[in-house]
Amino acid sequence: MAIWSELGAVAMCLPAWFLAGRLAQQVKLPLITGYLIAGAVSGPSLLQLFRSNGLASLGFVDHACLGVIALAAGAELRVSELKKTKRQVVCITLGISLLSWLFVFIAMMMLMPFIPFTQHRTYQQQQAVASLAGTLAIARSPASAIAVLRETDARGPFCSTVMAVVVVKDVLLFVCLAMNLEFANMAMVAAPEGFNISHMLQPALSVMVSIGLGALGGTALGMLLNAKPTAMPRTVAALTQVLPQAVIASRKPAAVLLAASTIFFTAVSFTAEPLLACVVAGFMTTNRKSVKNAHEQLTGCLSQLMPFVYVAFFGLAGASLKLGSFVGSLWVAVILCLVRLAGIWGGCWLGCWLGATPVDHRKHMWYGMITQAGVAMGLAKTVAVRFPEWGPDFATLMTCAITMNMMAGPPLFKRAIVQTGEARAMLHPALSQDLEEAIDKSDKQEDKQRQLLRTISDSPSRPLPPIRRNEEAHLPVSSGPLEAAGAGMV
Repeated sequence: MAIWSELGAVAMCLPAWFLAGRLAQQVKLPLITGYLIAGAVSGPSLLQLFRSNGLASLGFVDHACLGVIALAAGAELRVSELKKTKRQVVCITLGISLLSWLFVFIAMMMLMPFIPFTQHRTYQQQQAVASLAGTLAIARSPASAIAVLRETDARGPFCSTVMAVVVVKDVLLFVCLAMNLEFANMAMVAAPEGFNISHMLQPALSVMVSIGLGALGGTALGMLLNAKPTAMPRTVAALTQVLPQAVIASRKPAAVLLAASTIFFTAVSFTAEPLLACVVAGFMTTNRKSVKNAHEQLTGCLSQLMPFVYVAFFGLAGASLKLGSFVGSLWVAVILCLVRLAGIWGGCWLGCWLGATPVDHRKHMWYGMITQAGVAMGLAKTVAVRFPEWGPDFATLMTCAITMNMMAGPPLFKRAIVQTGEARAMLHPALSQDLEEAIDKSDKQEDKQRQLLRTISDSPSRPLPPIRRNEEAHLPVSSGPLEAAGAGMV
């Protein structure tokens, strides 16, 4: 019954969250920023429309939304485009990951004496905690990136590079976090016999299983999109005539939602990385040559799903924020955010320089790497479950920093897309002004032509004489003045 009451609260809040996103657009902010703020207002910290334990029971909604979002992230990766920018993607990914981890690691080690849950830890244990914080700093939200790209209808080399770096960086994040969790476990146990070599093989095995599940899921989804209509039984044919056309047209988007959710929950049951599996599934589906217009079909289905997915996911993400617990760790989180921004800026500059990225992209690339959301929060909760003694306090600190990045990142990414000229839904102001002037000039010219034609048609004129046919040339020749003019031309 608790689940149904929470689902009812979600259904009641969805229109308000949607309206908040539209209001955010009016003040030049991304949609998801409005969803997050409205969700935080309706959460347990303020209006208390949701209960903390009730939000935990809605985890399956978050997982289904994450599955669709990760599938959409994989669908944005085209092999033809990756071949052109593979050097840039590799260099930028390594530069951001290395400097983000290093800067946050050093900052955490310097702040250890002021953080209550690390003050009495050994130096080795403090290093393990700092390394986990640095690893979480690598995370970047593919959900928010996809949301801003779809809102601005952005296409181009800059957006393709950003999406490729985001996805590849998250794959690297899953591997690094799994290894760091094992290192932290080694540091926290008193005796060295708590470590086993199989612990180090587990991350690699998890990644391999995730890729395998994603490949199988992508193959199945491609076959589903490529399925041709066959002869239906009479009962099914009669049912399709009774059902509304909108219900019949939504069967493929519903199948994509079901496939993404199935891949996600299957990966969870195999203790694999569900987001990686869904990304691989989207990548496999959109790049299948055997499926006609695979990319167009998949993105068409996702475009119908995404508005509902974004409202539900980011609204619940905002509602799950425990604003009251941020007070004690706010100043530390602010420092970590600033240090992470410095690492991202330095990593982007280094990676763009090594990868020979265009100069215009170098100036704006770091704007697209700031946002963190569900992935980072989920990984912070993983640390809290793995280390119950100090993990919850660590998760609270990291969630506070993630929330700041979640609020600041989307507007900056949207600004970068507009400034690079790849926001098709929002033309650059200068281009928009030139286009409006050209349209006004064209309209004025059309008005003059219409006025001239109207004047000619309204002016009194004698009727032209009948046309007689020239027997020799078989051409219609009119009598009177026009005949003389024609003769002169001959």
